Amino acid sequence: MAYTITAARNPKWVDSDHNMIDLEVNFAELEEEWLPYTSSPNDVCEHSRTLYTRAAAGEFGDVETEKTMTTDDYWTPVTQLVTEVSSEALVQVLLEKGLIDDDDVDSILVDTQRAIGFTRPTNDGTYPNWHSPQGM
Repeated sequence: MAYTITAARNPKWVDSDHNMIDLEVNFAELEEEWLPYTSSPNDVCEHSRTLYTRAAAGEFGDVETEKTMTTDDYWTPVTQLVTEVSSEALVQVLLEKGLIDDDDVDSILVDTQRAIGFTRPTNDGTYPNWHSPQGM
C-alpha cells in the first residue's frame, strides 16, 4: 500500500553512505502525527522512495549530517549478579561431611556476573534500546 505524504520534517542522513534518510512524516491515511520513518531510494514502497527523493532534494529542509557514533552509542552488556554453589565445593563438602565449620561454608558460594542482554542509548538519549540474546 502506498501512503499519501501530507508533510515531512527533520530529515537526517542515517549513515555516511547517504543511502537512507530518517525523518518525521505525516501520512494522510494514518491518524498518528509525525511518525519516525526511514526512507530509502531502493525501498519496495513507493512512498519511501518518494520521501527519500524529496528529502534529498531539500524539500523538507536541509538534511542533517549523520550522527557520529561514539563509544557511548555502542551496545553495552547488561549484567546481573548471580550467586551459585560451586559444584566442586559442594562435592568437597559432601566428601568431607562434618569436617568443615560454618566459616568454610561461605567459601563455597561463588558470585559471578553474566551478560543478560545489551543496551545502548537512542539518538535523543531516552528510551534505551534493549536486546536480550536469551529472550528475557
